[in-house]
Formats: sequence, structure tokens, C-alpha cells
Amino acid sequence: MLYIKMLFNLISFLSGFLFSSILDTTLGEFSEWAIVGAALIVSSLEIITKIFYSINSNLHKKKFSERYSIIVVLNVLQFFKVGIVYGLIVDAFKLGS
Repeated sequence: MLYIKMLFNLISFLSGFLFSSILDTTLGEFSEWAIVGAALIVSSLEIITKIFYSINSNLHKKKFSERYSIIVVLNVLQFFKVGIVYGLIVDAFKLGS
């Protein structure tokens, strides 16, 4: 069971990394909307973080069987978000060098 969870986390992290490359390339094409697009990406990532931590803190009060599936979905979403942030940082370093 642990390996399946780790596999989902890895797949969601790499999917976030791929999604960040797609976002970065798309925003590079629309140079007029780059600032607005970056602001939307950052705000959506912050909303995901707020949802993750608010639901995660509320789930500690419930039984384990009720909260396990929700925790798995939240972890996949969190790793997707981390993949997006990591991909944007790597692209920034590629552009800076």
C-alpha cells in the first residue's frame, strides 16, 4: 500500500513538473498577458495550499477510515503543486544562465 501511495505522489509530482513547462511556454508566447498569467498561477497555488491545510487540520478530528481517501487525494494535489513550483524554479534558472 505504501508503494502505491509513493507511486501516486511521484506521478503527481512529475505531472506538475510537466504542467509547469506547459504553462511557462504558453505564457512566453503571450507576452502581453505574462504578468497576469503569473499572478493567476501564484494565486491558484496559494488557494490550493489553503485548501490543503484547512481540510487537513479538520480531518484530524474524524475517524481514520473516513479520512484516508481524502488524505490521499490531498497528498496528490499537494505533490502536483510542489511539482509546478519546482518546474517554474528550474525554468527560471535555465533562463537566467
